[in-house]
Amino acid sequence: MTLIETFNPPIRRRPVRRRPVLSPERQLCRLLEAVVAEAFAVPPDALRARSRSRADIAFARQAAMYLAHVACGLSYSAIGCGFRRDRTTAAHACRLMEERRDNPAVDCLLHSLEIVCAELARTLRAPAELRP
Repeated sequence: MTLIETFNPPIRRRPVRRRPVLSPERQLCRLLEAVVAEAFAVPPDALRARSRSRADIAFARQAAMYLAHVACGLSYSAIGCGFRRDRTTAAHACRLMEERRDNPAVDCLLHSLEIVCAELARTLRAPAELRP
């Protein structure tokens, strides 16, 4: 170590953490989480929680997975990746939502959300020059 370095030690900077670039499927899942969280009045972060959480949050998460599959056409693997779950969990959520559509209130809510989510997916997939 030189005399100058003893009085002026080199500055050690922490590395800059960059946010990872999200895949289009993951971006779409994040948008769906926001829409569904607003519709079900649950916090969006709760849908991404590692635990199962309360029943209302689990129901909202399952609805979001179902909408990702039905309205946006994502595969179970893409849905599982987007929601940080397994593909079999996404398939199970879709089966449950199909069974719950027998309830008219749930069917009406899911139908409304399907329209919104399909439009979101169409807008995201449209080329940039065609967007309004």
